[in-house]
Amino acid sequence: MIVVSSEEIISQKVLPYDLYDEAGIKILEAGEILTPGKILLVRNHEVLYRKDKKQTQTDTPRKTQSYNNNEAPYSDTIEDVKKYGPLNKKSKIDFETQIELKSGYTNALSVFNQNDVSRAKAMILEVRDRIIKDSQLIKKNVQFFSELKLLGEHKNIHPLNTAIFSVFLANKLEYNEVQIMEIALSALLHDIGKIKLTGEITDTSKMTKDEETAYRKHPLIGHRLIKTELKLSENIARVALQHHERMDGTGWPYGISSTMISEYAQIIAVCNHFDNMTSSATNLEISNFREALRALLKAGSRAFSPKPLYAFVHMLSYGDTTSFEELKF
Repeated sequence: MIVVSSEEIISQKVLPYDLYDEAGIKILEAGEILTPGKILLVRNHEVLYRKDKKQTQTDTPRKTQSYNNNEAPYSDTIEDVKKYGPLNKKSKIDFETQIELKSGYTNALSVFNQNDVSRAKAMILEVRDRIIKDSQLIKKNVQFFSELKLLGEHKNIHPLNTAIFSVFLANKLEYNEVQIMEIALSALLHDIGKIKLTGEITDTSKMTKDEETAYRKHPLIGHRLIKTELKLSENIARVALQHHERMDGTGWPYGISSTMISEYAQIIAVCNHFDNMTSSATNLEISNFREALRALLKAGSRAFSPKPLYAFVHMLSYGDTTSFEELKF
């Protein structure tokens, strides 16, 4: 392995070789475009390596082919599926990308919990960039909401699904590129405050009073973490603070209403609730995506801002009767 400087790497527009960290783990692949998130990831490593030409020639190349989701996943992913949860066989997001998004975000949270905040931030930005890029690639082929859904443990997958739905909705609402990047990052971080809660709440519909009191602190905790530790803007931090607020003032933690709730938070609130319903994370009996859309409409403008609400409902086909069990490979 040959040491390579961060200056040499970031001088490239496209990475010309695979890049490894000090543990020998590949962090970037040859051919990847060096986005701002990737550059930040590079800068947060003291030492980086590439293989020399002789080593590259003698190595057996890792399979990188993308697979159609009607086929069996490639053999290298079996352990990843066990670790990160089932694959969505109906998704327009290919199997390899599903796993990379789930592993990337889960690993970022783990790094954040180890107090390596700058590295975690770079990893989250990389996930954000990947979601935006893949959303652009598949958007013309997506007909149903079920074709966007990632599957797995809710606490790890929910921010990803919220971000994917939010990027599609932000495009529908014709936000610009910078705003879409902020919305995607806001969605990924909207529940970041939960990682500081003591104990794990697996069913929010069956919380004790003490558990509910603690749970309702996560927007406040998230706002603080985003501002003081991740050093991100108030636009993004405010989403963590306000995503449980409702248009009629019945939400929490402050019970604010209407235009007091930021535009980004209004978007994430819709996507957050929809993903919770399609993940059986509410006390509503929802068995498919069409029923979840009906439930959103029933909540209506009392709960959600009309503009993102109705844009979301009409964003893709309303007739998505796919049950959640049908998605699993």
